[in-house]
Amino acid sequence: MRVRGCGTAVVLVAFALLAGHAHAQTTFEAATAAFKDDVHGQAGLTCAGCHATGGSGTYAAPPRTAVAMRCASCHSDAAFMRKFDPQVRVDQLLQYQTSVHGRRMAAGDPRAATCTDCHDAHGVRRVRDPRSPVAPLNVVTTCGRCHGDPVRMAPFGRSAAPPGEWAASVHAAALVARGDTSAPTCVSCHGSHGATPPGVESVANVCAQCHLREAELFRASPKRDIFDAIGQAECLVCHGNHRIASPGDSWVGVEEGAVCEQCHDAASASGAAIVATRRQLDELQTAVSGAAALLTRAEHAGMLVDEGRLALQLAREHQVQSRVLVHAFDAAPFSKAASEGLAAAGQAQDAGEAAMRELRFRRQGLAVATLLILAFLLTLWAKIRRLPAPPA
Repeated sequence: MRVRGCGTAVVLVAFALLAGHAHAQTTFEAATAAFKDDVHGQAGLTCAGCHATGGSGTYAAPPRTAVAMRCASCHSDAAFMRKFDPQVRVDQLLQYQTSVHGRRMAAGDPRAATCTDCHDAHGVRRVRDPRSPVAPLNVVTTCGRCHGDPVRMAPFGRSAAPPGEWAASVHAAALVARGDTSAPTCVSCHGSHGATPPGVESVANVCAQCHLREAELFRASPKRDIFDAIGQAECLVCHGNHRIASPGDSWVGVEEGAVCEQCHDAASASGAAIVATRRQLDELQTAVSGAAALLTRAEHAGMLVDEGRLALQLAREHQVQSRVLVHAFDAAPFSKAASEGLAAAGQAQDAGEAAMRELRFRRQGLAVATLLILAFLLTLWAKIRRLPAPPA
């Protein structure tokens, strides 16, 4: 029985060695195939650049805690990198060392993200390549492999919701639905190599990179001191952070569900100002929508309404301006923009009504002309009927 047991063990060991060899061979072949399309392979580098272990002639994958340093041996060398791209950055390692990922890795935690987690190992592509894992359309999926995994995030006390929340945001709609690659993704707000969550004191600066006008208005408003006093991040109070919805006029109000209602009620002076602001926004929206519908009807009927369209465009510009001016929390500039928008919408409405009156006049004239022609034809027919018959 001992001989049989020994033989069985030998067979199992042999199978294990064969399976390990087959797996290693498959992994090697996959890595070799991927490297053919790798930016490093295209630059003429070889496996030895990353896998050679000193002068021993042996090859091994670097441990996770050493990956960043291995990549930096080239990417932090300005003279070496200049051979491939004179403008390439060489501070990635310095940024990484300041990031949450880099600090955890330096502390010996191999669970932290490193270069190959985001850029891949053997199929590395340029960032501007749409196939790259860190290209704008792919970067959220790449970050989400870790940050969207509840099991992986649990040990760090982090929520796995942000990637899913971003996917339901106005930013995701701009990027995915409209193909706007300038729309914010994870790295736009958190950074890439120096990835660190922005704090309360810096989140407004992050938002201001794109929403500069709104930020300037808010910083000059009385709200800023109030939010600073209670330690609230400016933009996040009303807009949130990852699941940012497209703002609408319905946000302004003191009824249930409005954003302002979270802090204000209708009985206060501020509540009255909010109600007045909402009323002007609704009036402007009604005027713009009504004028647009009227001009469209006139155009479909064949009327020229170029002046009306110009006035409507001006009204819409004032409407956008008035919505932006909500961030100033000052009734005067907001009311001015809204009033100018209403005036322009009124001009567009007048142009549409004038076009419709002209259309009715033309139709009436056409009807009269048609009746006159019919009367002429009837008279002609009657005269023909009274003519004597021609001789046989």
